[in-house]
Amino acid sequence: MQVNDAYVPQTPIEGVMHAFTRIGRRLKAKQPGDTLDHSAHVVLFALRCNGALRLSDLAARLELDASTTSRHVRSLEQLGMVRRSPDPADGRAFRVELTEQGVEQWEAGARHRMELLSAAMEGWSEEDVQTFERLMTRFADGVAALTEAPSSAAWADKGWAAVAPRLRRPAAPEERSTDQTSTADGDPANREHTDNNLESTR
Repeated sequence: MQVNDAYVPQTPIEGVMHAFTRIGRRLKAKQPGDTLDHSAHVVLFALRCNGALRLSDLAARLELDASTTSRHVRSLEQLGMVRRSPDPADGRAFRVELTEQGVEQWEAGARHRMELLSAAMEGWSEEDVQTFERLMTRFADGVAALTEAPSSAAWADKGWAAVAPRLRRPAAPEERSTDQTSTADGDPANREHTDNNLESTR
């Protein structure tokens, strides 16, 4: 998907959504010096944070289905990054854990990505970095607390007309007296761009 980085969002919420679209496509891409793709790093991160996990528990933490998680595990197992061992609590099951090589790979990948983030924030004051970390953590907690995302059917039932008022940037007093409708909301190009961004975040 191509994203126009020069596009000017029409509301703060759309600005956040657009920024995450730009960030996501870059951070998920394989970076110079990476030996593993983004999905592999996510699996290693989950195992590094939680220790040995059953495949079902790992899938739940990754919010993936069992078959996709199993495919990632097999790939990392072939690379020597993870290993399977019998679950002491249930002989019929097995647990997945990092190998020493997997730990080293995750630490190297984490250092590399932190260097990239530090470079992206070059010139920021320490106060700005701390504020950004605090707000991002608050935002991540809010996202984690969501029990379900609006389905495509729900969006279709509500329609853009029902959703747009919540996302519209408030008009200035003089604008309200002459025109109660935001031209941005009526512009098919802007509406199409916003719809595409909404789709990309699902």
